[in-house]
Amino acid sequence: MEEHDQHLLQPLLSVSSTTTAADNVKFSPTNASIISRLLSVFFIGIISIWANHEASKGFDVIVVNDSEDSLAGKRFELLYISNDKATRILLNASAFVENILYSDTNHTKKQVRRVTLRQTNKNLSQIVTVDTSKTDEFVINLRPSIMGYAHVNSAVISALQCGLARVWIWDGDSRAPAPLIDGLVECITILAGISQRKDFVDGGELPEFSHLCWDDKDPSLVAHFLDYCEEHNTGFIQRLNRAMREGWDNGTVNNALGMDAKYYCDSYKNLYDSSL
Repeated sequence: MEEHDQHLLQPLLSVSSTTTAADNVKFSPTNASIISRLLSVFFIGIISIWANHEASKGFDVIVVNDSEDSLAGKRFELLYISNDKATRILLNASAFVENILYSDTNHTKKQVRRVTLRQTNKNLSQIVTVDTSKTDEFVINLRPSIMGYAHVNSAVISALQCGLARVWIWDGDSRAPAPLIDGLVECITILAGISQRKDFVDGGELPEFSHLCWDDKDPSLVAHFLDYCEEHNTGFIQRLNRAMREGWDNGTVNNALGMDAKYYCDSYKNLYDSSL
């Protein structure tokens, strides 16, 4: 009797067990949970990629075309806005300048939150100017006539390299001499390979250098002198920029060089003079 009862009960137990397993497959929330987790991972990945892209930029970029109805404006739209090329040039130029001025990560970098590139509808006195009136927002103004240049892309890259150099350079709370700041901007374009280094060749006249060279009225002469100092005193440009974060006085250049700037100035003049 016990054996017979056991025999009758076995199929019932087996069917019950099978049904429970099937029910688990059919109604368990496990599959939905897995899909939900995969979607979460996917969206987190997308957000992470976007965040890393934004972080790599370091600052917001806005491109404005004030001359959009003119021929220059239409060309600017076609060549540099529609394909986001202007933004790429700005970011590449910024990366180069930052590497020169802030490669030492132990020191505070200038805060740049937003850079606006504006092609103006005005005939500016220079190809590019930079509005630095706000502490962390900068406007790079581009003269529309640049769109008519034969080698327009080279001209735009050079102009934006100058603009980003000015953005990242400290100016001693606006007290540093303008020729020095302009010379630093041009010096960075020399280091970027956009402007050529001064070749000392036979012929010509010796320029009228100032007493210290770095305060000359001609930014081009200042730029080549600063490049000379960097060549013979590696890290000088970075140290000078870092010093101007704290302010400015007539000893700032000397401190960045580690000696009297006049020594380098005299040496540079002699080198220039001997080539004539």
